[in-house]
Amino acid sequence: MDSNSVSSGVTVGICAYNEDMNIGKLLNNILNRQELPPDSEVLVVCSGCTDDTVPIVQEYSKQDSRVHVYVEPERKGKASAINHILQTAKGNAILFISADTFPNDGCFRKLLLKLQLPNVGIACGNPVPVNSPSSITGRVVRLLWSFHGYVFSELNDAGLARHATEIYCIRKGIIDSIPLNTVNDDAYIALETKKKGWLITFDPKARVFICGPKTIKEYFQQRRRVIYGHYQVKKLTGESPQHLMHLIPVFPKKVIKLGLWLAKTQDIPILTAFVLVELTANLAAIGDTLLKKNHSQWLTLASTKNIRPNALQS
Repeated sequence: MDSNSVSSGVTVGICAYNEDMNIGKLLNNILNRQELPPDSEVLVVCSGCTDDTVPIVQEYSKQDSRVHVYVEPERKGKASAINHILQTAKGNAILFISADTFPNDGCFRKLLLKLQLPNVGIACGNPVPVNSPSSITGRVVRLLWSFHGYVFSELNDAGLARHATEIYCIRKGIIDSIPLNTVNDDAYIALETKKKGWLITFDPKARVFICGPKTIKEYFQQRRRVIYGHYQVKKLTGESPQHLMHLIPVFPKKVIKLGLWLAKTQDIPILTAFVLVELTANLAAIGDTLLKKNHSQWLTLASTKNIRPNALQS
């Protein structure tokens, strides 16, 4: 695929499970506030939904011919939905975005411009949590995503990034499918893309607003699943994912620099809480790996839903 072929015919892929509080807001944003190239489509895969997600998307598809809905009667896991999008997308590029997020104006255009650069296979946006800084969990979530952004920026500048985010754009044809039990689909797709010689780039200005867990219990559940997914991806691909524990033997000097940045935070209680959760989540994830626990269909975290666009800055 030549570097200019991604400038038209983009497929926006959305995987949705019980997202009736968010999906309408997201579709309205995509159709009215993002710059979609000609011949683009929005493909929403609704998996085993028991709420109003399907009728909401169907109503949008009646109003705008670019919107298509595919209904999986049973929930099969996100990997199944990802595979449907990968295999049926008509666009020359596929822009994946989580259903419970809200991109800022111009986000899609920024990612598509990045994707036209030579040798770039994936362009990633910048997740920004909307959690309140007034709670301990909110401050831990903000620290986590600030650290993710710093890691991405450091690795991106060195051409070493090896992960995707809640919004990313990939050239069609690089990846045809992923294993159905994959938990961290973004990490798996990114590492397989790297193995094929493509670069992964990051644009901090292509922001997508997210809502992290609002309770420590849900935050721990999320981190346990994600860290388990990293161990799984390393086993599936043979490559180290973009997680500090896995990067130590790959980029030791970079990891020291990243660790020093994290240690410099002035909020010692929050840093302590952050480190304790990461350590315990790692131990739990190792246990899940040894016990062969299946996280491919994870529990919905209620507190991460209902993004409020009018409270966000564009």
